[in-house]
Amino acid sequence: MSHRTALRRGRTVAVAGLITAAAFGLTACNGTGGSTAAPAASAAADTGAGNSTGAGGTTGGSDSAGTPSAKAGDGAAAAAAGDGTGRGGDQVARCTTDGLQAGWGSEGGGVPDMKTDQQQTVAVWLKNISGSPCRISGFPGVQIKGTEGTTWDLRRSGAAPQPKVLKPNAHTSFTIMLLPGTRADDHKVEPGLVLITPPNEKKHFQLQWPYGGAILDQSGATHPGTFVNPVNVP
Repeated sequence: MSHRTALRRGRTVAVAGLITAAAFGLTACNGTGGSTAAPAASAAADTGAGNSTGAGGTTGGSDSAGTPSAKAGDGAAAAAAGDGTGRGGDQVARCTTDGLQAGWGSEGGGVPDMKTDQQQTVAVWLKNISGSPCRISGFPGVQIKGTEGTTWDLRRSGAAPQPKVLKPNAHTSFTIMLLPGTRADDHKVEPGLVLITPPNEKKHFQLQWPYGGAILDQSGATHPGTFVNPVNVP
C-alpha cells in the first residue's frame, strides 16, 4: 500500500462510524419516458434556493428535498426499510412523489467545495405541493449517475429517522455527505444526474448535478465517505 493510499483510507475511516452497512438497493433508471408530471405548478422552495418541477415516472425510497431540477424519468426499485406505516397516529397520509417538488439547497447544506479532499455536505429540499398535509419520515433513495455511464446507489447513515408532517407549501430537506475526488490517481465518479426517491415511494425526481467536480468512487466500500442522511434530520 502506498503512502498516498494509506492517507486516503485514513480520511475515509474518519466518517466510518456514521455509516450503516445496509444499502438502498435502488436500481438504475434510464431517465426517459414515464408519465407526465402530476403537479402542474413549478415553484421555488421556501428557502429561495431555486426552482423545480413536479415528478413523474417510477423508482423506490424508504419510509422513514438551489438550482433548477428536472422532471422525473422511469425506473424501478425496491423500497428500503423505514417506519413502515406511511401514516402517523393522526392518520395524515404519507407524502408522495407526485405531491412533492425537489431541488438543491437548504439549511444545513451549502455549495460544496469540489476542489478539496475534505468531506462536504449538500442538501436536497422536498416541498409539499399537494394542497393537503402529508407525513414524511425515513431515508430517501439516492442514485448518482456518472457522466461516463456508471451508477452508484448511496448507502444510508446511522442517523435515526424523524417523522414530520408537512403542511401545504411547507418543506423539509435531507443532506448528502460526499468525499470529493481531486487527485490525478483517484478513482472518481463525475456526477451527471442524481435520482432522488422520497421515502416509501417508487417514483423519483431527476436532478442535474450543479456543482461540478468529481466524487471519490467508493461504491464498493463498506464504509464510504459518501452517504445519505434521513429527511427531517439536520
